Amino acid sequence: MTENTPWKRLRGVAALSVQRAGAPLRQRVPFGLLRRGHRLLRRAAPRHWTSADPFSVVAVDPSRITHSILETAPKHPQWGRTVGGRWDVDTAPFADRPVAVAVRQHVDEGVPWAETELRTAFRRQLDRFGTAWGHTSMDGFETRCRTVRRLYESIRDDGYRRQEELPGGVPVLDEINVDIGRNGELLWRGYGQHRLAIAKTLHLDAVPVFVHRRHREWERKRRRGDVAATHPDAGHRSRCS
Repeated sequence: MTENTPWKRLRGVAALSVQRAGAPLRQRVPFGLLRRGHRLLRRAAPRHWTSADPFSVVAVDPSRITHSILETAPKHPQWGRTVGGRWDVDTAPFADRPVAVAVRQHVDEGVPWAETELRTAFRRQLDRFGTAWGHTSMDGFETRCRTVRRLYESIRDDGYRRQEELPGGVPVLDEINVDIGRNGELLWRGYGQHRLAIAKTLHLDAVPVFVHRRHREWERKRRRGDVAATHPDAGHRSRCS
């Protein structure tokens, strides 16, 4: 059982305060200014920055996102970065994540949310960050179950909507975040894991995603046009080339 120590409670309250304080700021992100900054960075160091628009959203078949890089991805934003090395091989199957398991248990087997692996995911969040989806103790778990149930029913009944289409939504940044590996692999790196797991289980055709970084080898292929037309990055708009 997760220990609800005073330190963890304090850490959770602090993390939650930062989240709430940051939300209005993220709604006012000056994308035009950030795009101009990206163009300047690309001119100065083209090897390290993509020629694609770093703040556009692309449609992706959720079945293509098979692996997660959450535990190894840098915590700071990497909007538009191209990075070499072996970071794209240290991955884990997305299907094995507790949230993904919980969605399958509920949708395919009819297991109540509170009895699925969602509890494991909630506890892990508390252990790592002191907060789990806005809650600072296991007392919030039942509320979280109701929230996930409403999310599932909304996507099932009304379809998948972009975050900016939701009341109080944040454009781009809170969409499902991915990195792209050297061979074009779409690697989940944060945000929207419940949405992605639900979309997979419902066999949706496409979900909107926001790309953080690309492997340098993939970026070279993309610039040469050596990308299959069926890959979602094939149509990613160029801003700086």
